Amino acid sequence: VPASEAARRLGVHNSRVRKLVEAGQLPARKVANRWLVDASALERRALLRRGRGRPLEPANAWGLLFLASGEAAPWLANDVRSRLRRRLRESSLGREHARLGKRARTHYFAGGELARAQLLRDPHFVRSGISAAARYGASLRSPRILEGYLPEDKVRRLAYRFALQPADEREADLILRGVSGFWPFHARQLAPKAVVAVDL
Repeated sequence: VPASEAARRLGVHNSRVRKLVEAGQLPARKVANRWLVDASALERRALLRRGRGRPLEPANAWGLLFLASGEAAPWLANDVRSRLRRRLRESSLGREHARLGKRARTHYFAGGELARAQLLRDPHFVRSGISAAARYGASLRSPRILEGYLPEDKVRRLAYRFALQPADEREADLILRGVSGFWPFHARQLAPKAVVAVDL
């Protein structure tokens, strides 16, 4: 979908669509000097825009997801933890999804067999989405796709080292969610249940 049409569907200016693309929040590729936005991602984003409120800061977004998973979020101040718990009681995680986007930047790559092998050995790689769903009892599996979190600088180094090519969301076999700044995954290789759920 051309960027101008994406802007019309989302009810935003063309420059906002470009910023979403540059931030990795709206998958797109450049063809003949024009941005083409992934249609399925655009549809999902349009549905999510119906949520309320501004995006949560990364530490609070992670806190909401850890609390929704029944896990502690020790980095949160008591008043913030209380406010997030109340939000979870009064709303659903699905309705909060649109507010969680600042926690990571999603990168879609194709042809990353060597990179996938490297990631499986990397102690910082945290499985999520389709790569972790079965661990929580979901019957979703895709052995050809590896999905998870990694610090953003490691994503860039990995993409350079293995010459990974950006891919359309539907064609990607490697989905990396790059985290800048606040890193909530200390000594774990599987994302909490709510994180896995919102990544699917």
